[in-house]
Amino acid sequence: MNLIYKKAVGLIVALSIMMTFTVSVTASSQTGTKTTVAKNVTSSTTASKTTNTTKSTAKSTKSSDTGSTTKASESTKAATTTTTTETPTLDVPDISAGAAIVMDCDTGAVLYGLNENTQMPMASTTKIMTCILALEAGDIGRTVTITEACLEQLDGTLIGLEVGDKITIYDLCVAMMMWSGNDAANAAAVAVGGTIDDFVSMMNEKACELGMLNTHFDTPSGLDQFSDGAHYSTAYDMALLGKYAMQNSDFADIVNFRVRSIYYDDFPRGRNLITHNYLLQGQRFGYKGCDGIKTGVTSLAGECLVSHVTTDEGLSLVCVSLRDSSRWANHRKLYDYAKSLYTQIPVDPDISEFDAVVVGGSKKTVQVECNQGEKINLLKTQKNSVKKQIVYDKFIYAPVEAGDVVGYLQYVADGSIVASYPITATESVQATTGGWFSEYMQAIQYSAER
Repeated sequence: MNLIYKKAVGLIVALSIMMTFTVSVTASSQTGTKTTVAKNVTSSTTASKTTNTTKSTAKSTKSSDTGSTTKASESTKAATTTTTTETPTLDVPDISAGAAIVMDCDTGAVLYGLNENTQMPMASTTKIMTCILALEAGDIGRTVTITEACLEQLDGTLIGLEVGDKITIYDLCVAMMMWSGNDAANAAAVAVGGTIDDFVSMMNEKACELGMLNTHFDTPSGLDQFSDGAHYSTAYDMALLGKYAMQNSDFADIVNFRVRSIYYDDFPRGRNLITHNYLLQGQRFGYKGCDGIKTGVTSLAGECLVSHVTTDEGLSLVCVSLRDSSRWANHRKLYDYAKSLYTQIPVDPDISEFDAVVVGGSKKTVQVECNQGEKINLLKTQKNSVKKQIVYDKFIYAPVEAGDVVGYLQYVADGSIVASYPITATESVQATTGGWFSEYMQAIQYSAER
């Protein structure tokens, strides 16, 4: 009984302290000397595509990148800087648009804002929502037949669909995003939602889900002359939408097309469409790295543009301007400014602090690795505050499969995660048939003796 009591007490104590294992590291920003065993994180502006793979022996559970996983262990390392050559930070650009924003797609940081929370009509940039809903509905290769309901309340740019035409959902998405076909947007709405009104309800539900709190959709095309003032958004909300949509690979492919053929009854051999987005790299006003998204213009909204850039350094940026008669030039200036706010620092590939223990497995530990780039992007204002942490559960349960995510190596600055890399198992650990309590107590004892 005494032994059982001691084990029970040990279990309670272990549960109360197993989440507290933390190794803190500080470093001198001038000399690079370290007060503990960790390496410094130094700043650099040289881009690199190389990938590091670091392996360590340990064990952990399948955790989540959202931070909901209990932090059983964190290795935190303070960043330092050395003398490096950085691109100078540009002056804040003077933008003539009614509203504008630049957002970091990875962190959600707002890098520039002008009336970004002011509600305004957004013209055909509306079709970003229509397209992403159509793609997420699935079966994008299915053929739909155009009905009269698809062709109601139409004006402006059309691809010329007629009742009885047959066309795939995918080609409707291409037509609405590249050519801004209002008939294509309506047809996709009817095909996915059953009616335009029901589809508009889906658009507003999705807007709420994405946090677009100052947005209301009233049409799948963006033709605001039919909306009676009920169709509006903000630059900030449209940035959220663009950020989300670019995570869909089909969407990202479509908005990066320069020329693309679509097929329907009048064009059985294909009709070539040419993009209206002249900011795409290689186009008339092309910007290096621009790979989307959507233009828009109505008499009420003026000229609008939502665009996206992926830089050589791996930055993912979205820019929105509404009521902007100089949208091409303004987006170029905004991207130049946003990029000048960033620097790069080398990553520290060491994950030796990863020290989780397998419960109920044929082995007490598991080999792990972390694939990460050589450098991370962060704002110049954050380079002296960035910290490295390794987050994982102290105890995890067999079976463990090779490739399972068992933790995360994260870089944190000003309370926000600026980079996160999964730590994965490189081997499998089979479950044993012993009693759960016995296995758990053995794991606690093993951990304490290490």
